[in-house]
Amino acid sequence: MKRIGIDVGGTFTDVVLIEEDGRVHTAKVPTTPADRVVGAIAGFRRILEVAGCGPAEIGFIGHGSTMATNMVVEGTGAPTALLATRGFRDLLELRRIARHDRADLYDLQFDNPKPLVPRRWRYEVPERLDWRGNVVQPPDEAVLREIAARIARTPVEAVAIAFLHAQVNPDHERRAADILRAALPGLFVTCSHEVNPQQGEYERTSSTVMNAMLGPVCARYIHAFRDGLAAEGFGGELLFMGSNGGLAEAATVAARPVLLLESGPAGGVSAAMRLAEATGRGDAILGDMGGTTFDVSLIRDGRPELRTQALLHSYAVRTPSIDIDSIGAGGGSIAWVDAGGGVRIGPQSAGADPGPACYGRGGTRPTVTDCNLLLGHIDGETFLDGAFRLDRAAAEAAVGEHLARPLNLGVLEAAHAVRAVANALMAQSMRLLTVERGHDPRGFDYLCYGGAGPVHAIDLARELEMARVVVPPAPGLFSALGMVLADRQADRQAAVERLLDAVDASWLADLYARLEDDIARDLPRDPAIPRSIRRRLDCRYAGQPDSILVDLPSLDVAAIRAAFEEAHERLWNFTKPDQPVLLNNIRIEARAETGWRGPLRFAEPIAAPAPWRRRKVAMGGGMQDLPVWRRRDLPPGFALSGPAVVEEASSSLVLGPGDRAEIADGALLVVTLAPAEAA
Repeated sequence: MKRIGIDVGGTFTDVVLIEEDGRVHTAKVPTTPADRVVGAIAGFRRILEVAGCGPAEIGFIGHGSTMATNMVVEGTGAPTALLATRGFRDLLELRRIARHDRADLYDLQFDNPKPLVPRRWRYEVPERLDWRGNVVQPPDEAVLREIAARIARTPVEAVAIAFLHAQVNPDHERRAADILRAALPGLFVTCSHEVNPQQGEYERTSSTVMNAMLGPVCARYIHAFRDGLAAEGFGGELLFMGSNGGLAEAATVAARPVLLLESGPAGGVSAAMRLAEATGRGDAILGDMGGTTFDVSLIRDGRPELRTQALLHSYAVRTPSIDIDSIGAGGGSIAWVDAGGGVRIGPQSAGADPGPACYGRGGTRPTVTDCNLLLGHIDGETFLDGAFRLDRAAAEAAVGEHLARPLNLGVLEAAHAVRAVANALMAQSMRLLTVERGHDPRGFDYLCYGGAGPVHAIDLARELEMARVVVPPAPGLFSALGMVLADRQADRQAAVERLLDAVDASWLADLYARLEDDIARDLPRDPAIPRSIRRRLDCRYAGQPDSILVDLPSLDVAAIRAAFEEAHERLWNFTKPDQPVLLNNIRIEARAETGWRGPLRFAEPIAAPAPWRRRKVAMGGGMQDLPVWRRRDLPPGFALSGPAVVEEASSSLVLGPGDRAEIADGALLVVTLAPAEAA
């Protein structure tokens, strides 16, 4: 069957189709921010035209989007109510006072973002469990019915229920949910024991509220997208990319839309994992530079770094996800001059509408893309294979008015300054994910993707003293490719909270077995599909606020402690041999190998390629006329040296003097950087 991957980004919607023999077709269409379904359906139509096939031939679609993240950041989720244990109504405003859950600890002007739920829609319920889950006071059902009647008179579309100690005993939450669903049919109701059964009242409440506010909007999107595909004639399987890097059914993500928070960027990491399997390149820093953000992540031994909690726009959220750090430094990020005369980039983005000034859609503010066009790193005539011409004059006008004149610089000098600042921001983001977590970036490849990823890759690799840059095939659509390559995946967890030394191996084995029995319903039942189970757990030293996620080495307590302390040493550079260790949670990750695993076939190269044109690129303090090679023309094993440009439909890369590029296995473009003294 033919498979399609669709990634709805902030500027473009990327679509990839893989035929039965591995031939790959790609398409890009503008994202439609007012209704992203429109752009996604347009992408579906376009890829069918490109591939010359009909909708009935498509057996599978994997879909990812930044929609959920944007809703949280922009505050555009559904109106939501919160039911909390009496006395805990204001958890969302108290936050985690003892910890630094803020963007900048030393910012004296920092203001907490407004609570996700206004106080008038936060309701207290007389009920109480003790910390062991024993009932102290059953829920007052008369109060619950009164609350339901009050909610019915509001515009609330979703209700989050987060009671004290529900991770140990969810009975009170279940009863409250039953009463509300009966009284308020049609409302989205979600409970904390379903979203995040874990100790930590604020984080559990915040995650549940986030799930609630995303629920109605994501459900409408899923239904509209599914109906739109059906109207086009698609009748195959539709799955959605989760933040854990795996695919899940529509019903699963509709019930837990918090799984979609890193949906788009996770697709690229999934593709990188499959690339590592095929080529053996298992240690890489991943840089995804799209239109709105720069997303950086890490894979070691072919596996991504994972996390179980994060701050999103200073809101706490806990869900298993790939460890991806994002900054507002995408190609569409707006460059501006602050009051002190410094060049700043983002977080505002020109997005898809109107887009950068050079898109010719009415944008007047300069962006990173506009500056790269002026510096020759992007060719306005061949952008997207010439299907999308860029307006150089509009870019010059935007940079001149908003940057060059305020800075008293020439247009090219101002563009240089923007590119330098963008590179510095991205390099710092890469250092935070590597150096500050005990990894030496010099031991990794830099795998770059996203439409703007290769455009900045050489500079970033040099900044971090890395030796190699790896550009995957179709880098501008790599995340969409990941939607087709990814496997089905599901996660489960259970709260434990006990001293590690008191844990019995048979008891622990029984807990894991129960989770594995429960997770089976979220995976395909076909016994011919290979499956894998990854057992993990959270541990911390007694007295520490945060736990560390480690793989379960065995059921032996001494082995678990050794694995925890090895991870602690790597992260914090010390251990406490005499300090008790607490086991907080156990987790399992189940994966079914449903993603595409065959070879990928792109455009056929030519036997004796040659540069197809030349263009001027900013290099060495001036503009140099460089040969331009089309990547699709280069056969396996072909090598070339810089200075030169390697161009493809979705991106472009400029080799410096002494840099050497070669087409390696898997259609990878591998660049070996010249030594610093030679560059």
